[in-house]
Amino acid sequence: MKIRYIIAGLVVLAFTACSDKFLQLDSHESLTTSNYFSSEADFKAAVNGIYTNVRQWFGPTTNVSTSPAILIGDMHSDNARYYFNPNYRAVVTPENIADFVPDNQRFSSYWTNFYVWISRSNQILGTIDAVDFNATSKNNLKGQALFFRAYSYWWIIRLYGKGVLHTDPVNTLDQTSLPLSDEAALKAQVIADAKEAATLLLDKATQQPGRVTSGSAYMLLADVYMWYKEWALAEAALKNIKGYSLVPNYANIFSTTNKNNSESIFEIQYSSSAATYASTFVYNHFPYPATAAQVAAWTGVSNPSALSEGEMLAVPTPELIAAYEPGDKRLDASITNVQDANGVKMPMCSKYLHPHATFRQCDDDFMVYRYAGALLYLAEALNEQGKPTEAVAYLNQVRNRAGLANTTATSQAEVRTAIEKERRVELAFEGSRWWDLVRTDKVQQVISAYGAKVKAAPQTYYFTTGQSPVPTAFTDFSTVFNLPDDEVLYNPNF
Repeated sequence: MKIRYIIAGLVVLAFTACSDKFLQLDSHESLTTSNYFSSEADFKAAVNGIYTNVRQWFGPTTNVSTSPAILIGDMHSDNARYYFNPNYRAVVTPENIADFVPDNQRFSSYWTNFYVWISRSNQILGTIDAVDFNATSKNNLKGQALFFRAYSYWWIIRLYGKGVLHTDPVNTLDQTSLPLSDEAALKAQVIADAKEAATLLLDKATQQPGRVTSGSAYMLLADVYMWYKEWALAEAALKNIKGYSLVPNYANIFSTTNKNNSESIFEIQYSSSAATYASTFVYNHFPYPATAAQVAAWTGVSNPSALSEGEMLAVPTPELIAAYEPGDKRLDASITNVQDANGVKMPMCSKYLHPHATFRQCDDDFMVYRYAGALLYLAEALNEQGKPTEAVAYLNQVRNRAGLANTTATSQAEVRTAIEKERRVELAFEGSRWWDLVRTDKVQQVISAYGAKVKAAPQTYYFTTGQSPVPTAFTDFSTVFNLPDDEVLYNPNF
């Protein structure tokens, strides 16, 4: 029931935040956009509305969570944990996610976000052809809407395995309660949308920085093909990603003075200019408690405050730290060591730690897709087609940038292992590890062994003395999660 009213309400609310115009409803049963979408400027504002919601989802402003991409992709894996704070217990949900505790609604709250993106995209796609304006601009706007609709359904496939397939604007309340579509139908829609987006979007050289490009669409296609082990199709998509190159210095990829750089394929934009545009997730990577002086030293802010209510999240695991080879420049660029107000030392994710002026107003973007990930995907796609010699050429580009020698792997099995390890350290804290474990069928093998070590030595995994995981920790290795309870209870088609 909630999603019905969210989708219907978005017709009214989604775009008023991006324009001075206000949508008048003709009746309770008829939701029309005819008096809103009348110019190129209206559609630009509507597309901006999608980016606004995507930015809010990737970088929540709460004090008790990190970016959902990191929470799912790194904490819900063997890459990152939390530093248990017995004095602050408003963090049970991220703890349970990190500890693989059974939870029927583990990721149900994210469902609404994806349907906001879908609803906004459908309103654009369903009305844009009826308005006459510059064809290049129109195609670029359509391409962005298609990309985000595809990207939304891609999240739904991976998290839930099924969903409600909306491809048209919702005009009546009845249209909000459609039957569930299976994974195959959703996959077909994602591929169709991403393919069309790739033909309509501008390339990196001509697109406005921060917006998705034809390369973004090809990367999304490759992501889908890699998931389903369609190696030749993935290879073709990846070879269409053109106009990108590796940033010579790994640390500079994430610098706030080097945004939308040559390696960036899809980057979530933030700005420290205002609280509503800023990113904050690095503050959930700091230790708790921390003094104002410590915060000032870490961030450079002129108005620091002590950190007292919260828990340190995305703490690098010993396994992740050990995965870096000696001399790997990515280690110092990704992980640093800090201590809390009590003098307890711990590792910290530092990939998003850069100086900023105002407390809790960071300028750090979130990199969803970048060229190094495309190169490692291409290496994997080639290797899985029995071409390990071709594969290592792409693998070595990533290794050499990190200051490492060429891989010694030669056989298909050896190269496969080398690529898996390289993706882990190259893309740490970028939300990839969990999805790599799922698509390579390694969840049970890796997480069960990792969980056994956490339970056997909890203090090694950042529990305070006398504390340990709950008894049900590391017992739920589900790779597909339940739909939200309220949707199941109130949608008669579920």
